Amino acid sequence: MNLPSTENRNFWFFIIPISLVYIILTLVSVNHCYFWDNIQQISKEAHWFYLTDFKSLLMPAPNSGSEIVATGYHPPLMGIITAALWKAFGYKLWVSHVFVLVWFGILLYNSWKLIYRFFDPGIAGWILAISLLESTLLSQFSIASPDFILFTSFVLSLRAILERKYVLLAIGIFFLCSINMRGIFACTILFISQLYFENIQSKEKIKIRDYIRMTIPYLPTLVILSVYFVFYFLTRGWFFVNSTTEGHYALPNSFFRIAKHFSEFGLRSVENGRIIIWLAGIIFGYFMWKNKLKLSDEKKFLLAVFVLLTGLYTLFIFITQMPFSARYFMPQFFILTILATSGMATFLKKQTLKYAFILIIFFEITGNFWIYPDKIAKSWDCTLAHLPYYKLRNQCFKYIDEKNISYNDLSAGFCLYGNRKFIELSENSKTVNSDTNRKYFIYSNISNLEDNFAEELNDKSKWMPIKRFEEGFVKIIVYERIFVSTFPKHEK
Repeated sequence: MNLPSTENRNFWFFIIPISLVYIILTLVSVNHCYFWDNIQQISKEAHWFYLTDFKSLLMPAPNSGSEIVATGYHPPLMGIITAALWKAFGYKLWVSHVFVLVWFGILLYNSWKLIYRFFDPGIAGWILAISLLESTLLSQFSIASPDFILFTSFVLSLRAILERKYVLLAIGIFFLCSINMRGIFACTILFISQLYFENIQSKEKIKIRDYIRMTIPYLPTLVILSVYFVFYFLTRGWFFVNSTTEGHYALPNSFFRIAKHFSEFGLRSVENGRIIIWLAGIIFGYFMWKNKLKLSDEKKFLLAVFVLLTGLYTLFIFITQMPFSARYFMPQFFILTILATSGMATFLKKQTLKYAFILIIFFEITGNFWIYPDKIAKSWDCTLAHLPYYKLRNQCFKYIDEKNISYNDLSAGFCLYGNRKFIELSENSKTVNSDTNRKYFIYSNISNLEDNFAEELNDKSKWMPIKRFEEGFVKIIVYERIFVSTFPKHEK
């Protein structure tokens, strides 16, 4: 890492505490089971490659009846890497957490290199802290999420474009696109924004050979993914063949649905303390416009990426029913942080600026305590408030096993249902059902249950709580059905 001058002792003042936060999070989380979407995107897909010794690139289709199925539209790189790591280091939970710690090192280095391009040494450390101590990013790290790797690849790619390091860009683009479909969208926007950046940077009209040169870093990933998707289409067919009017990728079926989707988009964009950066961006963006201050070419590039990414997700409001998560907006928020704090640095005095930065970091920390009423869905994978869940989950299943409750009589909500082997990497392959027509139901506010069934659980003529586990903001309750009749099914 090219360190700032020796006069800038603030560098280590920020690097060491930030690193300690991530190391402590690793130690706390190192044996935590897979959580949220990681159960599918990491564990289940990795099990396919691990158990079959990588004999097939394609996992069973969603309608195959197999316990392990593929989404298809998400490239399988994360599953392949995880399975390879299990083969090399052991079939253990800590493998994923240590692997993502390596990616933190990559993120720290590339974030510093990128931020140092836009800020004086005395300020850059503050921006680094604001960017890397954000609650959603910390939470994604704590659960060893593929989105943390996707975000790191995005930052690496941004830096490579600005520094014109095309080999580095090719590496960043490969991981960005091969982790998740959203990475492919982000890559497309990076390419468009890079064309724009090169045009405003060039004093002469860009020639065809220059466009070809810019395209070269993207070609290896384009070829690899094209082969994968063509192979998938020929073997499995189109991804969304079973999509219905209620599917995530179906068109919205009413104006109310669009309005609700728009509200969700707004909430996920500003929740967990992010609202303070949005306010700073709006206020100081207005001051920049009012004073007719021009952005540098590099900031114009960042702004182009931000606008295009935000515009893409805005489009999704009207053409899909895809639920938004705060983690989806980590790339946009990183760019917004740089632009907003850059505006602050333009108009605020140095001492005032530091107080403002302290306030922002404090506000971001409070993002881990943004807990909504039960009827408002929460992105629990985007807040460290979820951490007690693992302890409570272990206590709950210990109780279930001690009471010899049959798993055929047991169902649960999201994160608690499914084969425990895939979630815990244990020899225990007992499976908790996802339907609600069973004698026992494990409720947790983590599961974000549908309102109608959550209300039914509170009806003491139908369900009786027999054991409760609670710590911090997380609760898990085991219910026993006491009213027997014909019960309607409730799906998450």
